Amino acid sequence: MPNALGIGLLGPLQVRDETGRPVHVGGRQLRVLLTLLALNAGRVVPAGSLAGELWPDDPPGNPGNALQTLISRLRAELRQAGAGDVIESHPAGYRLAVPPGAVDVMAFEELAAQGRRALADGDATRAARVCGTRCSPGAASRWPTRLDRTSPRRPRPG
Repeated sequence: MPNALGIGLLGPLQVRDETGRPVHVGGRQLRVLLTLLALNAGRVVPAGSLAGELWPDDPPGNPGNALQTLISRLRAELRQAGAGDVIESHPAGYRLAVPPGAVDVMAFEELAAQGRRALADGDATRAARVCGTRCSPGAASRWPTRLDRTSPRRPRPG
């Protein structure tokens, strides 16, 4: 999977390219679409589910075509920002081709799970280190763009 984006959903939507520069995603529907895909990073999201979330009360006449149009617009914005082709089409829907750890919510969930496992193993020190380092306010901006299960997780200076 490409690792060209970092996506922050904890707080206002933030998208950063591989160098850390902010990527503008304009329009409410494009931001909602990106959020829906990011919450399922690396997995195919059925087109019908996306359409249902985008237009829960008042769907367009042809939701499939409207969704394709939004996907095209989002792809164009991400390509223009240098993110490449991170939105893939599949027979059942669309997939944001980034590792789950590139999305702060997913990284947070993984770190919380690591902390819970450490506590279950009776290692409160490790749990505090895992959660204290990464779960503190402002830590999301220091998270790695993907989870590396082989090395300790340390915040980047900044």
